[in-house]
Amino acid sequence: MIKLAIIGLGKWGQELVKSVNSKSKIVKFTSVISRNPEKIIKESKQLNVVAFKTFEEMLIEKKIDGFVLCTPHSSHEKQIKNLIKYKKAIFVEKPLALNSSSAKKIITICKKNKILLAVGQNRRFLETFSYLKKQIIKNKIGKITHIEGSFSGKSSFKSNQKSWRNKISETPLGGMTGKGIHITDLMINLNGTVKKVLARSKKVLKNSMLDDSTDIILEFKNGTMGYLSTILATTKYWELRVFGSKGWIKIFDEKSITQKIESKKIQQINLKYKNIEKEELEEFARCIKYRKKFPVDLNEVLENTKVFEACVKSKKLKSKFVKV
Repeated sequence: MIKLAIIGLGKWGQELVKSVNSKSKIVKFTSVISRNPEKIIKESKQLNVVAFKTFEEMLIEKKIDGFVLCTPHSSHEKQIKNLIKYKKAIFVEKPLALNSSSAKKIITICKKNKILLAVGQNRRFLETFSYLKKQIIKNKIGKITHIEGSFSGKSSFKSNQKSWRNKISETPLGGMTGKGIHITDLMINLNGTVKKVLARSKKVLKNSMLDDSTDIILEFKNGTMGYLSTILATTKYWELRVFGSKGWIKIFDEKSITQKIESKKIQQINLKYKNIEKEELEEFARCIKYRKKFPVDLNEVLENTKVFEACVKSKKLKSKFVKV
């Protein structure tokens, strides 16, 4: 059994622990690091993890194989640099960093110290995405000409106003920071690097610190065009559409696939939904055990960070195209 310690036991951190504790046969969380362990006594007991104030104290009492960071994006670089000395694998929730300089430093120091670094892009583990990618590899829809996606939902709009996620410094581009970056990750994995972007982001309802409506136009280096929208002030909506010279495929709500290939009729395919948080953490555990790389390629992680950084710059330039 691979044993993990989580750093950051907020709402999402608790979801990660719940996804594997008592449900997985290969990985579980045993510990949590908190600056104020007394404030999370209730949560730690419910989740069956022991709270510690320092890493040294924890490592004396617990055998730990890896750390999982579920903390503010801007803190990742400093935290990971501090964790290197413990020589343990590190799983960090996306985004790895808010700018490419920080992301490069994190990736470089982990490679230099031979530390397994895994970035949590859980949509990579969807059965529907695996199906879509296989269809593209098999050339079922031909050459990709356009990709569109949307990932929307209330997110920070319904959470505690004091949450770090509601700070513009941590969420500088509305829903793109926490949600849209999932879609650009999938786009990059399917279609390669991005050449330039144009981003629009604004407060339509004006009842939040954050932009509630964000959309992005992308141009890939291979000539393909793309579009992404992410709306915070609405109910959940998730979709990815890929258009090719021979047909198109759409994932809707993470569970359903619709496809039209050449002259065939439109097909509707429903695949079983698996707990993708459990899937990614179990894969992280297998990577620790068998000393292999995590399937989310760090070059693609860096590329995605560059895209995000360019989008933030585009907004500041009043929606002008910015090179990635």
